[in-house]
Parts: sequence; structure tokens; C-alpha cells
Amino acid sequence: MEVDSAYGLIAHAIDEGKAATGYLIVGDVRGNCAELTEMILKKLYPEAQDQIENRSHPDVVYLEPEGKSRIIKVESVREKLVETMSVTSFSGGWKTGVICGADRMKAEAANSFLKTLEEPTAKTMFLLLTDAPEMMLPTIISRTQRIDLEVTGEFFDEERAEEIMEMTKAKDTYGLAAMLKELKEECEDGDEAMVRKAFFRTIMKVTRGLMASGKLEDYRAFRNVEAVEDAYRQSEKSMSEEDVISQLMDRLVLG
Repeated sequence: MEVDSAYGLIAHAIDEGKAATGYLIVGDVRGNCAELTEMILKKLYPEAQDQIENRSHPDVVYLEPEGKSRIIKVESVREKLVETMSVTSFSGGWKTGVICGADRMKAEAANSFLKTLEEPTAKTMFLLLTDAPEMMLPTIISRTQRIDLEVTGEFFDEERAEEIMEMTKAKDTYGLAAMLKELKEECEDGDEAMVRKAFFRTIMKVTRGLMASGKLEDYRAFRNVEAVEDAYRQSEKSMSEEDVISQLMDRLVLG
């Protein structure tokens, strides 16, 4: 679903007084998920556009992965979200909790949040952003309305994606750099950014697979994910793609 279409559905529900307490927004957490979130918040707080843009609105709480483990800790859920959302809003209107990377709540943190999701106060909304809903507690998923935004992770055919994943497992820096160069040369004008994003999302599948399998300690698994995210951001800057991929392979822990 496109961002504008998703926003239209949620905005209509808000206008009709039928908005869900929780929305599970699946897509690019820092991309289209963040874009939709800002649009929803500006709808809920029309007189506070600047505060929404600089994340300073007193009735909006943000939770993100933190620390070396890159997880959302149970203490943060309790102190920043559960306690804050239980009090009256400053503006007398909505209170909103935004959980960026909701899949990074471990079981204890997720269960702590679950009760608040099940028994919300009036005019409360939670926006859960993730690119890996399969990593989330099923009971949380079942109590939210899921919004699937467009994802570019399946941009390549199965054979090409498998090559990228196998090269990642082998930490084949040269092969990956050559593959990315070839893919960009093959793409149509203007599609290079999409190719690059899809390339790193395919590498992300390897790290997500290790996370789901439990083969790595939590902090190592989450640091892998962070490393891929960092590499993607660096690839948009002045560093050569080979240098970016080389640094990424050095950071990854795959066994």
C-alpha cells in the first residue's frame, strides 16, 4: 500500500471516531513508516506541526532500540511508555506512543506493553513501526490493525537474491561489490536508489534469519542489523560502495 492511501484510511477512521488503538505499520522503518507516522501525528495535532517535526510534542512518546544490544528494554517501556501514557494529555487531546523497530522488544518488554495496549485510556493511539513483523509477539499483532506499506525487498528475482545472500554468508566483499555494480548498470535511469535499497534489504535477510534462528546472542544479532542499516546510509554518501561493503563484512558476526 502506498503511504498516501494508508494515510487516507487512518485519517478517515480518526474523523469518524473509529481509529484503532494500535496500528502495526510494516515497511521501511526510517523511510515510508516514518513518513506515514509524521502524517498521522500532524493529523492528531494540527496546531503543533513544528513540534511534531522536531519530536518535541509533550503528548507524543517515542521508543527506539538502545544500548549495545540494540533492543527496546522493559525498563524503557515501563518508564517512558506505560507510565506516560496513563496520565492525562497536556493538550487535552490525543496521547500517542510511537515504537520504532517494534520487533526489537523482547518478550518481557512486549508483555509489559501488552496490558497498556489491551486497556488503553481514551484518545490513546500506538504506532508500531517494523520491517520484521514475524519477530513480534503474536498477541500484540492480533491486537493491532496492520498496515503493509510498499517494500522493495523482493526487487530481485529469487536466483539473484540467493546469490547475494550466499556471498554475504561467505563475507565475499569483492563479489558483493561487483554484484551491486552490475545491478546498478542493468537498472533503468532513476532506479539506482531502489536497487541499492533492495540490495541491502537482501543482505538484511541473512541477519534477520540468524536473529530468528537464535544462533547468535541477542546483542550480536541486533548489532548485525544495525551494521546493515549503517552501511545502507553510508552507501548514500561519498564512500565507495566497495569500502562500505568491506566495512560491513568486517562488522558482521555470522556464526
